[in-house]
Amino acid sequence: MQFRTLIILLIALVIVVPVASYGAYHYLQPKLDVIKQGDNVSLWYYGYVIVDGTPLVFDTNMASIANNNTSYPKAPDFKYHPPFTVLNDTVGSGSMIKGFDDGLIGMAKGQSGVITIPPALGYGLENTSKITKHSINGSVPMYQVLNYTAFKSEFGLSPFQGETLKSPVYGWSVYVVSFNGWYAFIENEPSIGGQYFPYNSTKQFSIVAENITGTGNNTTIYYYTSVVNGTILSSSSYVSAVSGNYYYLNGNSYLVGKTLYFYVQIVTVSQ
Repeated sequence: MQFRTLIILLIALVIVVPVASYGAYHYLQPKLDVIKQGDNVSLWYYGYVIVDGTPLVFDTNMASIANNNTSYPKAPDFKYHPPFTVLNDTVGSGSMIKGFDDGLIGMAKGQSGVITIPPALGYGLENTSKITKHSINGSVPMYQVLNYTAFKSEFGLSPFQGETLKSPVYGWSVYVVSFNGWYAFIENEPSIGGQYFPYNSTKQFSIVAENITGTGNNTTIYYYTSVVNGTILSSSSYVSAVSGNYYYLNGNSYLVGKTLYFYVQIVTVSQ
């Protein structure tokens, strides 16, 4: 009987000791500071969109990313804002877009990862009525008659006979031949082969005068538009697509309607 009792005790020890040992190991694992709604978080990040298969950074608080345009090409509306310090965010406070805060929940101090944000949780869906289609090739009469309202709408000021202005549409010079108080008779003055920039310093959008045909009031200027997809114009619109003989001007903000990606590194988490 004593021998049998000894065998039972040994079997019990073999079973209990590994279980106790595993329990002790599991208990010693560090407790993670998991982000919850209302927590205060500090982090490093960079946000990017993917255009034509290429990630383009539009914002970051990391100097190494901001200053590296080779490995991290920039979106047209990239925000460069030194000094580069950690972002402090109270999750759910509304200081960040909803998709960003939603993506932080469940992450922990010391972790890094990429948050994917659909348009509805980012900067919203596009208003398609703000997107207009334009032909790359076009023509315009050399001589035009504009009433006072049309002239002021296009040039932003009243006409004066004998003055020369820059066309806000084509970028070339426009001469006011005459003005009788109601109508302005104007002359468009491009040079054949001349390249013109209606948006001033925006060199990725230009009008090139290809040819001028006809005589007198029947003279016509033929031109084409040289444009790069993604170009932001001074009117707050941007070129959202170039396809065939057309380009599309988008009056929505650049990030509206786009899926956003944020790489984040969590530095601290506190209640």
